[in-house]
Amino acid sequence: MLIFLDDDPYRAALAYERMTKDERDHTIWCKTIEEAIQTLWDYRETLTKVMLEHDLNGEDYVNIKREDCGMEIVRFLECLYKNNKNEFFKFRKIKFIIHTWNSVAGIKMSKRLKALQLDVHYIPFGMAGEMNYGRV
Repeated sequence: MLIFLDDDPYRAALAYERMTKDERDHTIWCKTIEEAIQTLWDYRETLTKVMLEHDLNGEDYVNIKREDCGMEIVRFLECLYKNNKNEFFKFRKIKFIIHTWNSVAGIKMSKRLKALQLDVHYIPFGMAGEMNYGRV
């Protein structure tokens, strides 16, 4: 399973076009943090990839302290690491891709996820090499 967190339907459509048929058939598009966290939890046993935007709600360069941005996924995982390592370790098999154009947030998200020893890559959407990030 693959999670694609982004509120932009145009970007979601482009991402789907770049995926294989199998990836499209196993992708869940989340538009909000609440949807993404619930989906992360529900599919933690079968997830292979999580693609994260930071800025949601049609906004750009959102403060990382807000609860309605991609950094909330990082905080969720950090909390899980502290409080339930057995469940957290299920996320170590997942490839995380930060695809936000908000470089300040993207770099911070990436560093914090790497500190949890997760497989994470920061590749702004549409950048060189991004065409291959759809592949597991």
